[in-house]
Amino acid sequence: MIRFGPATIMALLLLMSGLISLYVGTYQTSTAWNSYIDNLAKGVVALILVEAMATSVERVWAIQATMMISTLWWIKAGLRLSLGGATYAGDRVMGAAVSMVENPNGFAYMLCVFLPVYLFFYQQVPQKYIKAFFLAITLSAVYIVFETGSRTGLVSLILLGVFLIPKYGRHHIKTLALIGVAVFFLLSAVGELNIQRFRSIPDSIRSFLSGEIKESSQLSQDEESAQARRLKNRDTWALIKDHPLFGVGVSADESKYADRYPHAAGQVHNELLMAGRQMGIIGMGLYVAMLLIIFTRGRDVQRMSVEWWPALSDLGWTYKMQTLVFVVGGAFSPLPWIPPQMLIVGSVSALWLNARQFEDEMAKRIP
Repeated sequence: MIRFGPATIMALLLLMSGLISLYVGTYQTSTAWNSYIDNLAKGVVALILVEAMATSVERVWAIQATMMISTLWWIKAGLRLSLGGATYAGDRVMGAAVSMVENPNGFAYMLCVFLPVYLFFYQQVPQKYIKAFFLAITLSAVYIVFETGSRTGLVSLILLGVFLIPKYGRHHIKTLALIGVAVFFLLSAVGELNIQRFRSIPDSIRSFLSGEIKESSQLSQDEESAQARRLKNRDTWALIKDHPLFGVGVSADESKYADRYPHAAGQVHNELLMAGRQMGIIGMGLYVAMLLIIFTRGRDVQRMSVEWWPALSDLGWTYKMQTLVFVVGGAFSPLPWIPPQMLIVGSVSALWLNARQFEDEMAKRIP
């Protein structure tokens, strides 16, 4: 049976909006089934199945555990590529594992999404050798993010650190000190070109926010990248404002608008704007709603269970941290409705339903 929780309702609205956009999008010249609507439909089905089948807290835990285990292949591949010197554009790690995710930025993005999960399991397991395993996985993920040279990944790490250190550090002072020392030595092993990319973050932010357009010959590679993203965001937002209802189509004919919005063609490195290009303001609203489900339902679970099930409360908090990464990473990623996000939306919605049911059952037992 389908459980019509918040995630399932939103997913059905998303699928309906995608199908409408496929037929009424301004520049959608073909209504044939395509990769964009195919991935969207598969993500929606996966989300609905997760919410329908995760009928207990333990099953939701199993979903996070399964996704976490599946990322161990990324960890193995990332370490082998880094240690083997498989790089491009200087020191940025590259290889089959990275390409299957998307690119080094996408690889770092996904690893940051699961960093809070690694630390959740580190916090929960009682056995010291398993704790050591999850700590090693966490440090490996951090090192791989460094090796990708992803500035988005570094910003995500810093943001996570702001919340993770106070959360876990007060109970694990020695571990926190060990992590600090390990990160220091890991940074010293990172290639100089990647370090230079990280140092360029302030300049890239200033270039992105300044609004000034310069000739490519006057820009460094990182400044040129920031300017290209700004131009893409500008043109895509203009395109959305001109076609606000259902966008230009989930797989629109870009030649129809490339002359007027030249930088809106191709990949738009912003999930929210890409959703808007495909489905207009409706798509943007649905994208934001999905993130709000992760954050608010995670927050609600954290608050309602803090007294009677601390581990469940920590799991709710973990979902909140994943939302932060989706916000940062999604601001520079071209692919909305990615499968991990859809699975996480479905599982946190199921967790919220299960926690409410569990709380109601406990209330009935109290005389």
